[in-house]
Amino acid sequence: MDLRMTKRALLVGSNFSAVPLLFALKRRGLHISVCGNRPDEPCHAHADQSHFIDYSDPNALLSLVEKGDFDFIVPTGNDVAYMSTTFVAGKLGFPRFDSMETATIIHTKHAFRRFTERNDIPAPRSVRLQGDSPIETGALRYPLLVKPSDSFSGRGVTKIFDRAELAAAVADARRNSRSAGVVIEEFIEGSLHSHSAFIKDQEIVFDVFVDEYCTVYPYQVDSSNHPSRLFETVRSKTRAIMARVVKLLGLQDGLIHTQFLSDGDDVWIIECMRRCPGDLYGSLVDQSLGIDYADLVITLLLGEAFSVTPRFDPPLFFGRHTITSDTPSTPFSFSHSIPSSDVRILQLKTTGKPMNSAPFDKLAILYARFGTRDEMLKVTPDFKTFISLQTMQGDLA
Repeated sequence: MDLRMTKRALLVGSNFSAVPLLFALKRRGLHISVCGNRPDEPCHAHADQSHFIDYSDPNALLSLVEKGDFDFIVPTGNDVAYMSTTFVAGKLGFPRFDSMETATIIHTKHAFRRFTERNDIPAPRSVRLQGDSPIETGALRYPLLVKPSDSFSGRGVTKIFDRAELAAAVADARRNSRSAGVVIEEFIEGSLHSHSAFIKDQEIVFDVFVDEYCTVYPYQVDSSNHPSRLFETVRSKTRAIMARVVKLLGLQDGLIHTQFLSDGDDVWIIECMRRCPGDLYGSLVDQSLGIDYADLVITLLLGEAFSVTPRFDPPLFFGRHTITSDTPSTPFSFSHSIPSSDVRILQLKTTGKPMNSAPFDKLAILYARFGTRDEMLKVTPDFKTFISLQTMQGDLA
């Protein structure tokens, strides 16, 4: 007999992007523990208990969970947290997690490209390099993108136009890969989008599409908008592709988030993840549709009945921008001239705290509501031109 009246949840990760997940758990009356080795990160301030461990070590996380008597373990918005949590779930039998084999296919570019090729999933043609294997591109056509197999936020990605650039690009990708794995793929011309699909019993029960832009660092999304400008034909095609991926991999209930390219007709799948996307992506959708993205993730992870009814139908027109810089600096303040009467700012750094260049750091995230679709689509790709950053090295030096 379980004498505990309150169920216990462990949140694996503690930074600002995890806050919506933490509060979704709090609303359920759970006892919440948070783990992560950064005591200054915000989730610790709201936890019933904190565990300052390095969860990138899956065995350290396993030891904590074995001792903690947790009913639920909840990964946050980074691949390391997701993979370590999946490892523990497999060892201890927590439900609604994919196997490590499946998680590795989804979260490792090397394995995912092999999966797309074997199953005729539309994706850029590629070759994979492991360790010190010879650098060969086969029949791939330039330009090419050279990527680390297991990095994020576009770190270590290089676009090259001929073989003379190949060795240096591969060396940079290997430096940014924990496994020294490299993916070389054909560069696809197209617009970038994302698809968040919530799956139950291997069926997509709710989904959203978002337009995305990389405007400061070329391989890190910093601007996005909802609703998407995509035609319904492209949405349907993407949805059908991802429904097939769900079936092929036998995915457990939960979120699958996908980035893809489209030329207005064809679709190429770039990457997928089963974790929440970072930088408060879900809050863009929340404000546009009047839903709670993080709560939907928790609903499926905890095995609760799933239902969603957007409060705003049709959606409100919202854009999102992550303020970054292409050079290191010490920010003093920033201002904006965004043509919107409703701009919501989430400050991430305090005055005087050094900021690294993109893709390694960010100053703030803002959301802007627009009156029309045309206004949203005009401003969102150019958000950075409406931001003025004042730094100790520049304006105030």
